Amino acid sequence: MQSEAADDRRSLSAAIFGNRAAADVIRAIVDLTQAGNQGVTTRMVARHAGLGDSIVRPVMLRLQSAGTLATQPRDHGSRSALHYEVQPGDLWDALRRVTEALPG
Repeated sequence: MQSEAADDRRSLSAAIFGNRAAADVIRAIVDLTQAGNQGVTTRMVARHAGLGDSIVRPVMLRLQSAGTLATQPRDHGSRSALHYEVQPGDLWDALRRVTEALPG
């Protein structure tokens, strides 16, 4: 069962971002890239956030469209994992701060 804080966070995420999972996805990306700006995959973020890939992928694509994530070249052809890299800047910092201010 979801904790009350997680439910509150997801409700606020829906109100702010139009997506219940957006805050959790952003938080997961922040956590995974804390040590450096290594690339993250949809699968890595989904696992870290405890969400399904099909929930995370649209959020990652929206973040890419907003210019806060960029894809890295695939290492082993078109079927290899697609890594995203955070694009540092004011917008990413604002997204990070908003999600850190949410409950849980």
